[in-house]
This record gives sequence, C-alpha cells and structure tokens, in this order.
Amino acid sequence: MMKLWNVAAKVPDLEAEIAFIEAMGGSVLLDEVLRVDERDTRIVLLKWGDKYLHLFERAVYEHRLDTPRPNGLCHVVFEVDDLDGLRQRALEAGSHELMPKCFVSAGFGTRDVVFMQSPGGILFELIKVHKHDVPELP
Repeated sequence: MMKLWNVAAKVPDLEAEIAFIEAMGGSVLLDEVLRVDERDTRIVLLKWGDKYLHLFERAVYEHRLDTPRPNGLCHVVFEVDDLDGLRQRALEAGSHELMPKCFVSAGFGTRDVVFMQSPGGILFELIKVHKHDVPELP
C-alpha cells in the first residue's frame, strides 16, 4: 500500500497561514515542536478538505539541502506498508536520501520516516506508521 497522507508547506508566518486556512474551513489538529537532528522545528498539522497539511517556517531537512526551500509546497508524504522495500526501490530508480530512516514520536503518533528526493528534484517523505494519534480522514 502507498497512499498520500499529507502535503507540507513552508510559510513565512505560521499564525497568518493558520488564520487563512481556518477561514477557508480548515482546522488545527496539532501544534508542536519536533526535535530532529538536534534542531527544534514548530510544526502545525491541519485538516483541510480531505487531507492533512503540515505547516512550518523551516523544514526539518532544510539544513541538509544546498539551498533553503522557498515558501510554498515543499514535499508530499506517502504512508507505506513496506518502508524499507519502497525506499530501496526509490534509490534504485535514481532518488537519493535527504535524511536517513529514523523513528519519530510526536503528537501525531509514532512512525519510521525517510526523506528522499527524486532525480528531478521532487521532495517526498515515506512513512511507516506504528501508531496513529490523529483522526483518519475519509
């Protein structure tokens, strides 16, 4: 199984973007600080339409890139059953890892994650969820 779980966006002002999305019918599910690679990043998870949206002012992997990410959509997140197998398939197809597989525990639950980049530059995250702590969307 491989399904779109959420999209992630970098914004210059979290509070302004949250207010906009709430005005458009979205709602905040989580607002927390996530520690990755010894760096703290505030990440807001919103329900917007039939998907989740992660917002942040700096991506957790941004320090590993040659140049900072511009504001706007940054990456897509796919929930997968076989993280190791799909990671390997992506590597063989020409992608590279931005951040190696790691275990993450936060308000959304627990999961293994890996951030990757396609040969053409598309950033994506593969997640193997161990425990969901957010409501499933239709």
